[in-house]
Amino acid sequence: MPVAGAPGPSAPSPRAPSPPRAVATDVLIVGAGPTGLMAGAWCARLGLRAVVVDAKAGPTRESRALGLQSRSLEVYRQLGLADAVERESVPARDISPGIGRRLLGTIHLDQVGHRLTPFPGLHILEQSANERILAEHLAALGRPVAWGYAFRSLGTTPEGRAVVDLDSPSGPVRVRARYVIAADGASSPIRHALGTDFEGTTSPFEFYVLDALGVQGVGDGIEVHFSAEHFALCFPMGRDAQGRRRARLLGILRAPEAGTGAPGADAREIEARARAVLSGTFGITYAGTAWASRYRVHHRVAAAFRTGAVFLAGDAAHIHSPVGAQGMNTGLQDAQNLVCLLADVLAGRADETALDRYEAERRPVALTLTRTTDRVFAAVTSLRPLARLVRSVVVPVVLPVVLRLIPRSPAGGRFFGYLSQTRIHYWMGPDGRPAAGQRRGRVLGRRLPWVPDAGHAGPVPGGDGRGDNHEALNRPAWQVHAYGPAAVRGARELAERHRDKAAGVARPASGGWASGAAPARDDGEPEAPGLPVHAFRAAPEHGLPDGTAVLVRPDGFVAEVLGAVAPEAVPSRPVASSLRT
Repeated sequence: MPVAGAPGPSAPSPRAPSPPRAVATDVLIVGAGPTGLMAGAWCARLGLRAVVVDAKAGPTRESRALGLQSRSLEVYRQLGLADAVERESVPARDISPGIGRRLLGTIHLDQVGHRLTPFPGLHILEQSANERILAEHLAALGRPVAWGYAFRSLGTTPEGRAVVDLDSPSGPVRVRARYVIAADGASSPIRHALGTDFEGTTSPFEFYVLDALGVQGVGDGIEVHFSAEHFALCFPMGRDAQGRRRARLLGILRAPEAGTGAPGADAREIEARARAVLSGTFGITYAGTAWASRYRVHHRVAAAFRTGAVFLAGDAAHIHSPVGAQGMNTGLQDAQNLVCLLADVLAGRADETALDRYEAERRPVALTLTRTTDRVFAAVTSLRPLARLVRSVVVPVVLPVVLRLIPRSPAGGRFFGYLSQTRIHYWMGPDGRPAAGQRRGRVLGRRLPWVPDAGHAGPVPGGDGRGDNHEALNRPAWQVHAYGPAAVRGARELAERHRDKAAGVARPASGGWASGAAPARDDGEPEAPGLPVHAFRAAPEHGLPDGTAVLVRPDGFVAEVLGAVAPEAVPSRPVASSLRT
């Protein structure tokens, strides 16, 4: 008989977990929202080995973000996707504010911005459609999104490269990457793993968002309605198959009169409360809803956008209110800015310190945007007596006058520039920060002014036939522009001084994983012996008079100017000394 405590028949020993599969890439992008997908698309455009992973099983179907600003369309154009976006989007050419049921006037965005960008106005294309266009683009390039890959942990090699552990449908995966872009949303697990503070505030109010069908009481443009206690944002979304008007409606859910709000209310309660305010206060009615949800508005910015080889982008780096339709657009431009910097470093055109420009350039944009939307949001939601008085008494008198003056004054272009994100400015000093006493210029540090009839001599390589100076940016590379015949000498000087910025990497046919334990890099010969130089007509009306030569970055921002430029706008030291010249 068996002895107590003696070992019995041996049970099968548990199988030791297999080590994680080791893969490598130059750029790992975590998160397949608009920001992550845009980063992936730009990595493909610039020939970087990169992969986009996401914990979800597939693309998003429901989304809150839906407005594309002019600057984002310009970014899409550089990828060859602007036509696809325009085909699928609904143009919103007007913004009409109102009090209660009465509109106070209209700003015609297409008129104010028609000489400032090839894409004036706002394009309504919800987040899910943006994601689909970008994901399909990546798949067509042989770079499909790796769905079902969830972030688990983050480490660093002694050389400073990132080691990311992922859970995948086929088991654990360990990725060694030169760089990681965390585009994993407002709750960003990577930001939490880094211990980076997410500084800011959360609104005490709850808000509703719904996609309404058969909408009446609104026009074809964007409408912003106020009352003493409520506000409503209305974005046109075209018409459904039955010809019914569709609109995205957003507003505030005040607590029920009987007490505080009811957290966890289902879509029916949200819709019922929203319907009562929309119809009773603003005269907006609808037949039904395709989707309804509630949320709280946050205004937060990460304390740092870079920690070693890891970069935060999009909602992982900053979140703010829906006022102005700015959030998704800011993330799309984060992606472009960052990937262009990574490409310079990976191609040997710049050293690692150039990557500090990402935070130096993009974090101030996020801070300014957050402060602005926070103030506007507070003004339209506050229940303080003064705020209610201003909304109900002062605004109806003053705003109609302002709306009439905006198109006739320089303020119109400024308003459009801020709204469309075409007026963003970066400091072009070596560290991306201003020198003492330095002032912003009209051209230096800004997105290249758009010249519609640019008069380029002959077809632009890689152009799309629009005939403007931005056509040259469709081949995103460091380049020099000469405006007017007097600029030729200056353009040659710029091209010669910065000829090393023409260094390139071989363009791999597809991106993604590389087998092994270390990231691989393909160094190749430059595509051209020097920087491309494009000659255009002088455009003094756009700040580019005869004799102006400009050095343009791959993201379309002007890095250096020779010729007719205000002295106070010239950096005290050569542009971006971290770039190898």
